[in-house]
Amino acid sequence: MKISPMPLLLVFGVGAIIATQSIFTVNQTKQAIVLQLGQPRGEPRGPGLHFKLPFVQEVRYFDARVLSIDPPYEEVVISSSHGKNTAKMPKENTAKNNAATTSETADEGPNIKNVSGESIIVDTFARYKITDPLQFMKTLRSPADARSRIENILNGSARAILGETTLDEILSDERTSIMAKIRERVNDKITQDQLGIELVDVRIVRADLTSDLRASTVRQMKSQLKERATERRSKGEERALEIRSTAEKEHDIILAEARRDAEIIKGQGDKTAIKTYADAFNIDHEFYSFIRSMEAYKKTMANPQTRLILSPDSAFFKHFNGQ
Repeated sequence: MKISPMPLLLVFGVGAIIATQSIFTVNQTKQAIVLQLGQPRGEPRGPGLHFKLPFVQEVRYFDARVLSIDPPYEEVVISSSHGKNTAKMPKENTAKNNAATTSETADEGPNIKNVSGESIIVDTFARYKITDPLQFMKTLRSPADARSRIENILNGSARAILGETTLDEILSDERTSIMAKIRERVNDKITQDQLGIELVDVRIVRADLTSDLRASTVRQMKSQLKERATERRSKGEERALEIRSTAEKEHDIILAEARRDAEIIKGQGDKTAIKTYADAFNIDHEFYSFIRSMEAYKKTMANPQTRLILSPDSAFFKHFNGQ
């Protein structure tokens, strides 16, 4: 008696179908939830081989990796630095603080960091991960809905935090703490709404002026630079006049002292010469008379145009006629 192979093949086929419907695997990058008639059954399943009831239960997979969100940039009104600095000070110190701020700004010159109380373009980037797939499925349903919800929370938190922040702080080393505050605020909102996710990181990839504000800022910077240049030129001219006056004064003093010293030295030289001539006269009267006559001849006849009309017996030429 021969046994037909059809029943065996049928049993084997049904068993294979039941096995494929009962066994499922979860990849290392995924996490899964078993659903029965749309309701979750058991805890979320991690990577590995798992079992479920065939045909009755289905498996819903969720990404276990860190996911990214890149919302479009938006305009955010930043804090006014002047108001922020004066709000914590007594009223009597406000005027003094404003004067000091104005002086400090003038010393530093026009700068894009001085912009405050205006709307700027802010572009943020965030990363999140699904920490509770079951809660994620109940509240957000899909990654697309999660992306939209997180973008709304991220934009609202960024507006709230940056509304208390100046552009100078955004562009400084405080940027890291600002991003941490935004992340903390977003996570608080996520926890409050029980979304089953966690924001891992937030980055401000761009903080720029709007086109209108950029144009007005450039005009203001040019105006401030021209005003500062005019002020520096006037101060330079004033300083140059002061230096020239001081130099002329020192010049006159030096010349006066030089003339005084020259007169003193000349007097001392005349004194020494007179003494020398007197000593020579006392030693040899004839030689002294001869030297004095030679000097007189030299001074008198230094100019070729000089004409002397003297009598032959004049004492002026006594050394020439043998007197």
